Amino acid sequence: HSPTLIVLGTLAQWFGWYGLSCGMTGGMGEAAGAFTAAQVAMNNTLAAAAGGLVAFVVSFLSSRCTQYDVQKFCHGILAGLVAISPGCATVTV
Repeated sequence: HSPTLIVLGTLAQWFGWYGLSCGMTGGMGEAAGAFTAAQVAMNNTLAAAAGGLVAFVVSFLSSRCTQYDVQKFCHGILAGLVAISPGCATVTV
């Protein structure tokens, strides 16, 4: 498997996740809808970044600080997105 294609696929899916999650808020015609969409976008961003960083650090430390694993970083990003999806409109940061 190509690490380049894995990273590109992960970034494309992360970008598409905004349309899925923020689009499900019901629109931005009112201030409440816009606030909810912004909160969902922020929660998605933070969860994906945290999931990626945690997976990256755990992978790096489990290899005894000898190698970086970009694939596990991408898997952590997707795990963070999946984990926050059900409650992304109700989680407050």
